[in-house]
Amino acid sequence: MTTHRMSRTPTYTSWVEMRRRCEAEHRKDYNDYGGRGIRVCNRWQRFEAFLQDMGERPEGTSLDRLDPNKNYTPDNCRWATPKQQGLTKRQNTLVEFLGETKPLIIWAEGLGITGEALRYRLNKWGKARALTTPRCNKNGFVTGKWSAK
Repeated sequence: MTTHRMSRTPTYTSWVEMRRRCEAEHRKDYNDYGGRGIRVCNRWQRFEAFLQDMGERPEGTSLDRLDPNKNYTPDNCRWATPKQQGLTKRQNTLVEFLGETKPLIIWAEGLGITGEALRYRLNKWGKARALTTPRCNKNGFVTGKWSAK
């Protein structure tokens, strides 16, 4: 029996789905969560504590773990947009250059090119040239300035 009167809200749905991913062995996505040891912290077994720590879910966001290899805990979770979530996926290719490690797509955005184009550059040119050469148009002229920010 609930007393918080939020059982039909996006926040409550996120809490339920978080727990199911980690606890319901019959789910297709269980192996990506509970099956590989991802757990929900003891405090968040109660919705009220989850709500107190996370606040209500802002529109256009969903629950995200900052480190996809760690548990659902207050210090490892946030409400994030789909783009922000994409940056914390386990499948991301991280690229280290000049002491900075970022997902490949962030480096590509800074250059004004696609992730596929940067992946091609890295394979053909090597890291230094690939990450310092600005985007060129089809005639070979530079069309943007490198920022990687």
